[in-house]
Amino acid sequence: MLEIIIIALRAVQALFAIIVLGLTAHVASYTLTPSQDSFMVFVSVWTLLILIYLALAPRFFSAVAHPMAMLGLDALTMLFWFAGFIAIAVLHHQLEGVYFDDVYGDLYKGCGLAGGLCGEIEAAAVFGAFEWALFVATTVLLALEFMRGGRGGRSSKTAAGPSTFGGNPTV
Repeated sequence: MLEIIIIALRAVQALFAIIVLGLTAHVASYTLTPSQDSFMVFVSVWTLLILIYLALAPRFFSAVAHPMAMLGLDALTMLFWFAGFIAIAVLHHQLEGVYFDDVYGDLYKGCGLAGGLCGEIEAAAVFGAFEWALFVATTVLLALEFMRGGRGGRSSKTAAGPSTFGGNPTV
């Protein structure tokens, strides 16, 4: 049952990473790319690569599926998403206080002229916050599995059922 929940959470994590990648890559395609936006592009690509490892390693490459490495990568990715969604939310707040002028000399405060870009930055912050919450959930679930003794955890005695880290737990 736990493995099904983890797989479902991983699928949603991949979907949200693709959404954030699309939003932030579109913002980055303009001439001035803020570092916060570039960081979110990095975190999205990092997440997709880590999700490939976390999904395939326990099932097909058990020799490289070390439980501590998997837990560490999950926790590191969780921290990346926390830093990223906070940074992009601060960027959105900063853009709201800036005056933009158009080619006609009209001034617009905040996101009046940038319109779609500010909406994309705001959406990236919201999806980033949800992504962070998803990684909190998977990190906690993996940590509990590890402490319970799932493949290489503290205890050699575990509850019945397959391990989230791949393979069958030792009894």
